[in-house]
Formats: sequence, structure tokens, C-alpha cells
Amino acid sequence: MIARTLYTWRNGLVYAALLLVLAILLIVSPAEATLGQVVKIVYAHGAAERIAEYAYVIAGGLGLVSLVLQRASLARWTQATIETAIVFWLAQIVVSLPAQMLAWGGITLTEPRVAGALWILGLTTLVYLVARWINDPGWIALAAIANTIIFFIVLRGAVNILHPFDPILGSNSLTIKGFYAAIVLTMGMLALQLVRDRARIGKESHGESTILE
Repeated sequence: MIARTLYTWRNGLVYAALLLVLAILLIVSPAEATLGQVVKIVYAHGAAERIAEYAYVIAGGLGLVSLVLQRASLARWTQATIETAIVFWLAQIVVSLPAQMLAWGGITLTEPRVAGALWILGLTTLVYLVARWINDPGWIALAAIANTIIFFIVLRGAVNILHPFDPILGSNSLTIKGFYAAIVLTMGMLALQLVRDRARIGKESHGESTILE
């Protein structure tokens, strides 16, 4: 019980520290010539989207390996990575809403990139929930692979109209790129922590001790 409590406190401190670093980076990050201070919201939106993209791809890779090797540990990590991908994809959609209002004058759900993001969220969440309902490691692996395919198909068909084409990495400012890289790295560490926690919870649900891991 004491070990579990200490682990929970330590995890909470890790999340709090990473969120604090993320908040500081966003506050002190530079404005951009076209978007002004709104770009700080775009930093967060873009970073969360990028991390979610990586998570979808990694989950698909883990799912493929899990199907081949048939190991319970791989199934847990696959499921944890799918969950993290969906969480960060939802986060980037939520963060994008104030950016749309400030940059476009309102929320435009029919804009192709925005609509595509909503389709990805809905479809990948549905596939994941079906796999969880079936409650079989093989279906979790197939769901991860299917979600990766869904992600690339939908994103490939979403053209930019109002949505700018990579305004941060396309900038000539090394300062903007540097701060954005630091924000992506911090979000990546948050995602890794979440994946680890979800995999640990999955292991505990099968009655295996993970306190000293």
C-alpha cells in the first residue's frame, strides 16, 4: 500500500512538472508576425497533433508486431498507445477551437482539415471501443493497425483551405522553431508517461504486480 501511494504521488509530480514546463514554454514563446499571440495556441495545437500522429503510427507498428509474436505485454502497450493517440488527438481538436475563433473569426467544422480531424477522432475511437468490447488482444492489435490506416486515409484527403500549411516549421525564425521543438518534446514526454501508466494499469487489471517497475 505504501509503495503504491508513493508511486501515485511520484507520477502526479511528474505530470505536474511536465505541465508546468509546458505552460512556461507557451507563455514565454515568441509571437508570430501574422498570427501574433494567437500562435501560442497554435504551438499547443500543432504539438498535440504531432504527438498524436506519432502515437497512431507507433500503435499500428506495435499492433503488427503483437499479431506476429502473440505476447500479452505487447498487447498492453499497443492498447496504451492507442488510448494515448486518441487522447492527444482529442486534445489538439479542443485546443484548436479558440485558435479558430481568434484567427478565423469563428469555429468552422466544415473546413476540410477540421472535418477530417473530427472524422479521425470518431472513427478511431469507435474502432478502439469495439476492440475493447470484444476484449481480445488480437482485436486490439487489429484495431491499432486499422486506426493507423484510417488516420492516413482521412488526413490524406483533407486539403488546406482556411487551415495554414505548417506556419511554424515554415517560419524563417529559429526562435519560433526552437520553442516549438521544446513544446513538442515536452508533450512527447507527457505522452510517454501516459502510455506507461496505461500499460501499467492494464497489467494490474490482470492481477500482476507492477509497483516496483
